[in-house]
Amino acid sequence: MGFKVFESSKSAQSTRNTPDKLENMSKALPKGSTICSCCLNYHSCMPLLRFSKSRLSLGEATIGNRRLLALNCKFMDLSNTRIQLLLLSLNGCFIVRLVGLIPDTWDWVRIDCGSDTSYKDSNGDTWDSDDDYIKTGDNKQVASTSSSDIEQLNTLRVFSEQNKNCYTVPTPTSARYFVRAMFWYGNYDGLSKPPTFDLEFDGNKWATVVTNTTSFTYYEMIYATKGDSISICLARTRDQEFPFISRLESLPLPDDMYPQMRRDMAWFIRYRYNYGADDRIIGYPDDKYNRIWEPQIPPGLDSVTANFTSLDETSVNVPPDSAIIKAVEASATDRINLSFGFDNVSHLDHVEMYFTEPFLETSETRSFNVTVNGSFVNTTTPEYQICTSVWANLQSIGTLDIQLVPTEDSTLAPIISAIEVYTVSQPLVIATTSQNDLDGLEEFIETFDQLKGWSGDPCLPNDTIWQWLNCSTNQPPRVTSIYLSGFGLQGYLTNFSQMDALEVIDLHNNKLSGEIPDFLGKLPNLRLL
Repeated sequence: MGFKVFESSKSAQSTRNTPDKLENMSKALPKGSTICSCCLNYHSCMPLLRFSKSRLSLGEATIGNRRLLALNCKFMDLSNTRIQLLLLSLNGCFIVRLVGLIPDTWDWVRIDCGSDTSYKDSNGDTWDSDDDYIKTGDNKQVASTSSSDIEQLNTLRVFSEQNKNCYTVPTPTSARYFVRAMFWYGNYDGLSKPPTFDLEFDGNKWATVVTNTTSFTYYEMIYATKGDSISICLARTRDQEFPFISRLESLPLPDDMYPQMRRDMAWFIRYRYNYGADDRIIGYPDDKYNRIWEPQIPPGLDSVTANFTSLDETSVNVPPDSAIIKAVEASATDRINLSFGFDNVSHLDHVEMYFTEPFLETSETRSFNVTVNGSFVNTTTPEYQICTSVWANLQSIGTLDIQLVPTEDSTLAPIISAIEVYTVSQPLVIATTSQNDLDGLEEFIETFDQLKGWSGDPCLPNDTIWQWLNCSTNQPPRVTSIYLSGFGLQGYLTNFSQMDALEVIDLHNNKLSGEIPDFLGKLPNLRLL
């Protein structure tokens, strides 16, 4: 694999690669490139930097007949990353130090649901209106007495006609995606009756959304997309309780984040706490991957703040520094007990715990055993200004219990900075609705204006089928009935002869033209027309 070299003058006093120039160079490179910054000085080094996922280390490299001092020679995929650089001067040689990886937001999707226009927020990030992602629904504003400090929560998109309404969110890379949907009722309709409805993705159940009048609700998942888009659907499950959504976001994650999560399942966040904080919720841009960290100080534990403000090294999951420098600590050499409630059903959980040593104490030691639901996971010794993580995948029923128990030689109490707890989805849908049926339904949708808003999987999940269809429970599901009576359809009936599992077709009370198509008499399972 090739690389580019940017060279400064041979004189240490002449034009140099400044930090701004180097950052601009990095932005100008094709995605996936490797950038090197070099300086020529007859009596000094010529450093080469190649960006690596691992720690920086010294090595050697050669360009032509030039021998170079190098900082790690492993290549890194920069397809989703922009580089933040710092230029250091050392003995007349300019060394580029990697000080941070900033996710490139070009393929992030941010939708301010209910907004009439797209706009840039105070961070310079673009929020889209709904129009490019969904064709149904009405834009509404929350009541003036319910306005939020979060700009995107002051509007919403409500769906009062179809029983299922789906956003098509593009996924241009093959990565796993972090997706979040947010809901703030805000008494937009003046009825003070917040609805309950289903949230779905790609034909799978995500959550039952229970909204309220006092706070916003949000749901997050990590999911490996199966194609070039994700279908995010809102399904009405109760009479006269209309689904809505306030904000929808997705972004690709680096491949090395959360490596212990199976890619053939979706993972739903249940708890994510910034321990030791008692006021501020951490989110983007402090968290470069848009996660929300809620402040938490469990009863009986003491809040601790580190005597540093940034980390030298961090976990592969890149929690924000601000969530790690605060922590909770047990009193004396007592243990830490943490409990997380779940429904009383069996579930597979993924737990990520984050630790750092907040003070540099040469005469003290801190070491503790981590157990989850009574099973030993790891013995941990936090390091100063370094974030380490401990993970566990385990089957639970009801409460998830975590204990941090000091070892015999530990002179300091256990400590923890942050935690994430995910629950795995049910097995994902493998076979979506039959392609023959999808093609036939697409003919209907393209032919009749009254049907143009229908999208997403028509038969899945099987408890939120499109309201004008019936489907079988086969794998893949087949459309067995079409009920379009009284839909106001006009014109000629389209050809949907490929829908050969149809048993019932009800098209009365419409204004269709032309003769009855011959293919209807050839549908092998049709029994009622």
